Amino acid sequence: MSTAYEFRIEGQISPELLRTFRPTRTYEEDDRTVIVRTIEDDGELFGVIGRCETLGLRLVALRQLTTEPRS
Repeated sequence: MSTAYEFRIEGQISPELLRTFRPTRTYEEDDRTVIVRTIEDDGELFGVIGRCETLGLRLVALRQLTTEPRS
């Protein structure tokens, strides 16, 4: 089962680099780039975190998003 996560990264990221993260949504807020992305499993989650580290991006917050129950 996939889960949506929000990654908050310090500073602005170029559109080209953002696309490589395969986001479902991105926006900027308070000099941070916010990437929302669906993650399939823990391995994929840690892969995205590791990619931020490898690229020298400062991940300042990470949170799992919840969805409203469908009626």
